[in-house]
Amino acid sequence: MEKARKKQILIPLLCGLAWAFAGNLLTHAYTSPAPYAHAIDQPVQQPAITVEQAKTIALQQVKGRVIHVDLDRDNGVWKYEVIVLTDQNEVYEVEINANTGQVIQVEKEND
Repeated sequence: MEKARKKQILIPLLCGLAWAFAGNLLTHAYTSPAPYAHAIDQPVQQPAITVEQAKTIALQQVKGRVIHVDLDRDNGVWKYEVIVLTDQNEVYEVEINANTGQVIQVEKEND
């Protein structure tokens, strides 16, 4: 009979501990700052060059059609990465400084 009594006490106790542990994990996940939260606090400078202007600049470098544009920050410099598909099905990446419009690099992507 004592074994049954231990189960009656032990099972609810373990369930309660598991519930408390899971609740603590969820609370921590929703209240912990992101590892890069300090970057969120800094003001974001709007690029001087628009996406449409970046596309135009890229198409002046490589004839084709734009299939993707990303705005990334690299070493503190904002740049557009414009992906262009040519009529010959070649893919190029054109990197453009988002503040000056200067072409940083034109690179043919490998197959």
